[in-house]
Amino acid sequence: QEIRHEALVKRLDAFTRFLEVAALANAQVTNVSAIARDAAVARPTVQGYFEILVDTLVGVWLPAWRPRAKIKEVAHPKFYFFDPGAVRALAGRAREPLGREERGGLLETYVLHELRAWMNRSGCGGRLAYWRTPSGSEVDFVWSRGPTDVGIEVKAASRWRRGDATALAQLLAAKTVRRAYGVHLGRERLRQDGVLVLPLRDFLTRLSAGEVIG
Repeated sequence: QEIRHEALVKRLDAFTRFLEVAALANAQVTNVSAIARDAAVARPTVQGYFEILVDTLVGVWLPAWRPRAKIKEVAHPKFYFFDPGAVRALAGRAREPLGREERGGLLETYVLHELRAWMNRSGCGGRLAYWRTPSGSEVDFVWSRGPTDVGIEVKAASRWRRGDATALAQLLAAKTVRRAYGVHLGRERLRQDGVLVLPLRDFLTRLSAGEVIG
């Protein structure tokens, strides 16, 4: 509505195609060229569309984190829409059963915005990023402020598996992050290779108490 009212885009049909493709790529490393190709829209136009989404608070960029480590990291950002429900609606899946392949990105989207909301409410500052290597090792979120880095890995599963914290434990062991959290949809609480694993509800309770970041 706001985008249409302000005439921010000249062709709503092209913008609509872009939104659907971008929603399908939510929470993934953003490949602007691939999105432009799949949406049949010029690459510079797609870049402009992303700028519009950020300016109108429809989505945010999550940059790649570059720690002082002797590992080559992926440098491209990820894009997250403002709400998991909006992601499904824009992707044309609002009336479809929730697929297993969707759960991870949608939960990441929810947790990201809970983190951003806490940063805003508490005034704790800092910045959020993600960490990934070309080999595929990844940590969903890293919060940084000064010398303090906190790693957070999110899994949309009812059980936390042994290998779920591998990349996070790697950063923790190298003292690249000071604290590390695993978040999942089950009920189990445990500490694995130094990573504190919590159910989503417990993690959010700790977050709102200022015990995760801040």
